[in-house]
Amino acid sequence: MFKVKQLDKLVKAGIITAEQQKQILAYDDSSGGFVMRALNLLGIFTIGVGVISLVASNWEYIGDNLKLIVMFALLFGAAGMAVSNKLKEQDNRAEKWLVALFLFVGAAIGLVIQIYQLSGNIMHLPFALWWAATLPLLFAAKKKYVAWFWVPLFLVWYAMYAFDYKTFGLEKFLVVYAALYAGGWLLSKYKPDFVVGEVLRRDACFAFYLVLAGYILWLNSLHLTISALILLLTSGVYHYFKDYGKVRLNIKFAGLWVFSLYIYLGGKIGLFSTGIGLIISGVLLIALVKGVVKWSKLIKKEEKKNA
Repeated sequence: MFKVKQLDKLVKAGIITAEQQKQILAYDDSSGGFVMRALNLLGIFTIGVGVISLVASNWEYIGDNLKLIVMFALLFGAAGMAVSNKLKEQDNRAEKWLVALFLFVGAAIGLVIQIYQLSGNIMHLPFALWWAATLPLLFAAKKKYVAWFWVPLFLVWYAMYAFDYKTFGLEKFLVVYAALYAGGWLLSKYKPDFVVGEVLRRDACFAFYLVLAGYILWLNSLHLTISALILLLTSGVYHYFKDYGKVRLNIKFAGLWVFSLYIYLGGKIGLFSTGIGLIISGVLLIALVKGVVKWSKLIKKEEKKNA
């Protein structure tokens, strides 16, 4: 690791400039690789869990006022450390304190709700307060650490909100997660410095396909029809933008769709109850599988051509 004093001597000797000194320190601060950064984040998380465990074991002996004082001291302390490290251009440390601040905000919301009995029956509201209160952290962050926590929180909140809503339906999940994916794609393309875009695109895509899998396996004609249209439409969009990885993902889901259609038709029209029906269903399954395999080969061929 480069030493600040040694660099100061080099600057005074005229060997390097002050700007070069800053660049060297910035490089040194960012070194260590993904594993070291992940271990540091794990360390912060472990300390947080330890503090929570210690407090929980003595919870009934701690007064409400003291709980609030300690909680807000942690909040302001984390915020102060984040700002201090930012001013010192120690970005990695600042980012870790932003993550700590994100977690402390969630803990503070939970503590206030617990002390003042504010929970009610709206389970998704604390999560909404949490993501709304920590939204500014995304604009302060220069790395993805905060986004790794914030985006899943937002997606979980929406899932809880949709479940509480009277007109719940899986179609809403698909539309919203698709819109979030598109938003993340636009942010990552046109605002690459706003790191939340890439994380939002990845996590919204995962959530979209997770819901789509459940939608396909629901085993009714409407879901099978809509999911087939979704796979065809999104494949066309992916193909247009030459995102062959996503096309291959759709091909895998097409296999799941074929399996669901096979089970649905077998149960609906009784193909599994007779020998002739089993033969017909087997031929149908093989034909559908061959169609999916042929689609996969065509995509691979085109991908190699455009490589």
